[in-house]
Formats: sequence, structure tokens, C-alpha cells
Amino acid sequence: MEYSFEHWVNQVVHAHPLLASAVVEFSSWGVTLFGVLAVGLWLLSPPGDTVWKRACAAGLAAAAVGLVVNQVISHLWDRPRPYDAHHAIVPLLTRSADPSFPSDHATAALSIAFGVFFVSRRAGWFFLSFAGLVAVSRVVAGMHYPTDVLASLAVSVVAGYFTARVAMEPVLLPLIRLVSRITDPTLARVAYLAPVRRTVLNARVRSVTVAIVCLAVGLRIVFAERTHLLDEMPLAMLALWCAFAVVAVRISAERFWP
Repeated sequence: MEYSFEHWVNQVVHAHPLLASAVVEFSSWGVTLFGVLAVGLWLLSPPGDTVWKRACAAGLAAAAVGLVVNQVISHLWDRPRPYDAHHAIVPLLTRSADPSFPSDHATAALSIAFGVFFVSRRAGWFFLSFAGLVAVSRVVAGMHYPTDVLASLAVSVVAGYFTARVAMEPVLLPLIRLVSRITDPTLARVAYLAPVRRTVLNARVRSVTVAIVCLAVGLRIVFAERTHLLDEMPLAMLALWCAFAVVAVRISAERFWP
């Protein structure tokens, strides 16, 4: 059953080069981007407020815990990758010798997201939405079965809850206070520089920046698929991106730092 679904997805994605390209980029850089975004929570933490710092610490710690749990599980069940078990499946990414179950990429992204979510729901929903895309991209890229990602989801929920609710007070908070003493003086000086404040605090500047980036990606989709733009898949991708752009511009305009 899983092979049939994976084979069908693999055929669909290989039939649409633009979709394949997007999956490759997102699957390759999604986890790295998540790490950068988590650190960004610390850097953009409002003065005197530790919520986003706790979210950052919980997310990064959850990723570490989740990956350790993955190692234990993979040693108990060395499940072959879909392309190793079924040669009809051609992966979009470089082949890996690691076990398929669970997915390390999905676990890292989802663990960061749940760590953030259990501290700050507002930031957490944003992280969870993109973590879900990272997890799905691993299946679409032919690197994992759907159940590998579902296992990652279960591991990530436990890891996120553990770091945000169990280990926060005894372990993470002392570390947060220690690191804050080092970073806060420097960040305060940088944050109150006029160019930084105008860029970060001005809703119009943020919105225009996000709109320009989204427009550039949209034009790339149009240019890449110009000969097949009226086909179902390119139109669906373009519509999905336009919807994302509207939401991204709207979110970027919200006040998030006093």
C-alpha cells in the first residue's frame, strides 16, 4: 500500500520539473532554514521578555532530543529506504545509506516546531506549518515512506513537550539566563540602531520586502512554466504561491515587537 502511494507520488513529481525543483530546494534547505528561524527568535526577542528565548531553546533542544531518539529507533529497525527496496522509485535527492525509519529531517523540523509551539502558540503555528511542508517534501522526494514521517511526528511531539514543559525549569532556564548575560548587551546596541529599527519595526518596510520576494518567486514560476502555464499543475502551484504570498504579507505587517 505504501509502495503504491510512494510510486504514484514519485511519478507525478518527476513529470513536473518545477515541482521537483521546489521539492528538492525545500527538502534540502528546510531544516537549515528552521535552525536559522529558531535562532532568529532569540535575536528578535523583545527587551525584558524571555518567551521567544525559551521558545528558541526549547525548539533547538527538542531537535537534539528527537534525533537521539531516532538513532535508538533506527538501530532497533533498520528499514531500507524506498528506492533501495523498490528500484522503480527514483529519488530526487542524493541517496542516503541511513535507515528510512524515522526521518531525521522531518524529526528535526517538527521537533523545533513543537518545541516552539509548547512555549509560544503564536510562533508555534508558523513553525508547524512549514515543518509540515518539510516532512511532506521528504516523502515527495522519494526519500521516505509516509509512516517514516508519521513516526517522526510522534517523536517530535514527545521531544517538544519534554524540552518545553519538563526540562525547561531545571535545565534550559539556567542556560538561557547564562547566555542572555552574554548576548543581551550586544543585541540591545544593534537593535536600537536606526536602520535596524526601521527595517524590523516598520510594518510597511517588512511588508514591501516580503511582497517583492514573493513576486520574484511567482515570476520565476511563470517564466519556468510559460509553455505549460495553463496546465493544471502549474496553475495550481501558482495559485498556491499567490495564497501563501497574501498570508505572508499580512503576517509581516503585524506588530510583533514593542
